[in-house]
Amino acid sequence: MKEMLERICNRQVIFTSLYEIDLKLLHSRKRLTIFNGVDQKSFYHLIIECGQKSRFLSKHVDEIMKLDAAVILHVKHNYKYKHLLLKAPLCSKAALLLKEKGWKVYNDIV
Repeated sequence: MKEMLERICNRQVIFTSLYEIDLKLLHSRKRLTIFNGVDQKSFYHLIIECGQKSRFLSKHVDEIMKLDAAVILHVKHNYKYKHLLLKAPLCSKAALLLKEKGWKVYNDIV
């Protein structure tokens, strides 16, 4: 979690509150970590950390969008910023889809 905050805070974002959303509440069995954060300007940030080893494809983008909608319904507000932290290679089509939807992707291939 410290690495995640360092990447996002490198862009001058300081969170006043940050907590993890339990995937069981969203009825999901995905191996993701979802965080809800509020910065000093009271903007909401959705942070999804995906630790898969295989290539991140466009079908995974659809799954992320469904989870995004479920999180919005769960917390009852919309997000100004959406961040996706990947540890896998990113498909070019998936990168374009995420960019069109307003996501910021941080890719760290190990």
